[in-house]
Amino acid sequence: MFKIDFHSHNYPDRLAARAMASMTASTGGLLWPVGDGTLSNHLDWLDRDGVERAVMCPIATKPGQFGPILRTALAIREGAMGERARRKIIPLASVHPLDPDLFVHLETVAASGIRGLKLHPYYQNFSLDDPSVFPMFRKIADLGLFVQCHAGLDIGYPDRRDACSPREIAVLLENVPGLTFIAAHLGGCAGFPPHATDRILDLGCYVDTSALAKDWYKDEQMRLLRSWPRDRILFGTDFPWVCCGEAVSWVRSVRAPEDLELLFHGNAERLLGL
Repeated sequence: MFKIDFHSHNYPDRLAARAMASMTASTGGLLWPVGDGTLSNHLDWLDRDGVERAVMCPIATKPGQFGPILRTALAIREGAMGERARRKIIPLASVHPLDPDLFVHLETVAASGIRGLKLHPYYQNFSLDDPSVFPMFRKIADLGLFVQCHAGLDIGYPDRRDACSPREIAVLLENVPGLTFIAAHLGGCAGFPPHATDRILDLGCYVDTSALAKDWYKDEQMRLLRSWPRDRILFGTDFPWVCCGEAVSWVRSVRAPEDLELLFHGNAERLLGL
């Protein structure tokens, strides 16, 4: 069955080792990657695990990173980083909420043909329920772009749970109707009471399956994976932190067989315009 990983990461070769070491250290040794963070290693893992394409999710941690991220995305798409990368990697763009040229840059993304943006409120130091970011999200919605966003706890920020929990996501979606929003990590359920995500279900939110492997068989994660509407759930791994092949097996073991075509690729193809 054709499979698209809707949530994955890689980094420029010159930065990958340092980035992976820093992020691993931030988890206090609780999380270790399966990949080395490079594009070539990412492609090798996709081939090994039978995942045909992966959505690459960069994060602009400062305003000045918009340009380099977009240029890398376009280089991958146009084949400048190799035919295998062009064929297998679907890059997103990213913007920073404090970018002084934010709206112009959003229009540039839309004009480029890239269909979505990756955001991470912890890395970018904002909260989804802050009214000051609502205009950014309204512009994103108006341009027909989607948002792939970290949701819930981040193991690298153990003392924070106030920026992108199901509650903050709900406030955003209530204030920006029409926004296509993918809440990563099964809607950010980890660390919150059971059924906390039900509020965002009622608001039309998508989720992806990129829970950490250590959480796969917890009751709430199993409930969400089993029951989220099949037209609003996307296969995602958060590679290089989770092995693609094992994530595929987990999803197959929980989700009804008749849902797998949509979950593994149909919903992704619709959002990506493939």
